[in-house]
Amino acid sequence: MKIFLDVGSHKGETLKEVIKSKYNFEKIYCFEPSKKCIKDLTKIGDKRVKILNYGLSDKNQVLKLYNSGTLGASIIHRHLSDNNNSFEKVKLVKASQWFKKNIKIQDLVIVKLNCEGSECDILEDLLDFDQFSYIYNVLITFDIREFPKLSFREIEIRKKLKKTKLNNFCFSDNIMKGKSHQNRINYWLKEIGVINKINNKITLEKLNQKKLFYYSNKSGFFFRLEIYFKKIILYQYFPIFIKNYLKKIKKMSFLSREI
Repeated sequence: MKIFLDVGSHKGETLKEVIKSKYNFEKIYCFEPSKKCIKDLTKIGDKRVKILNYGLSDKNQVLKLYNSGTLGASIIHRHLSDNNNSFEKVKLVKASQWFKKNIKIQDLVIVKLNCEGSECDILEDLLDFDQFSYIYNVLITFDIREFPKLSFREIEIRKKLKKTKLNNFCFSDNIMKGKSHQNRINYWLKEIGVINKINNKITLEKLNQKKLFYYSNKSGFFFRLEIYFKKIILYQYFPIFIKNYLKKIKKMSFLSREI
């Protein structure tokens, strides 16, 4: 079965793209712990879609989700402004256990991980409990970078991924290209070769071996360097017109994802 796992569904930004018939997904699981987003997800009517009002993690637990309902909602306390009035208690499920119950070895599984810092716990759990290899391709967004004291975990996970000698992962820095979120999801799925009716994992791996190898071997060094440099020069305080000018230069240099 051809399965898509949308981990961190929010209000359906990715779901609106992957339900399109050209991808031929037979089942789509949406993981969204915030109740504030569920109503929007249910509006996207599709029999293949199963909405799960919980997130994935490295253990079964109930935690506070700060700024729930927003794009930056996280179980990690981000700012001092995250006060007692801005959190929601949410359910998290151990990722490896969920995989064991719901994923079969013959399934073709594609995963989008965009969960504001929780991606490291999820990946570590899948790797430690031998479930990671069940995935054909996982798109990883390292939101953990937004939390300076925990940003080291990105390097740790990258090292663990490299040790597996698998090519079933890629990073949003490198493969999410396009003017809109849906365009970027389309670009990713096209690059990894799933816009077809093939649902055999081994066949797809052979057909797309070169590209899977290429994207899985990206280090993320320059993107981390850019983030570090922006902090040094206090980029967040720059006037909008200067930010827009710098973005334009980046786009002209083909370094922007908005191409």
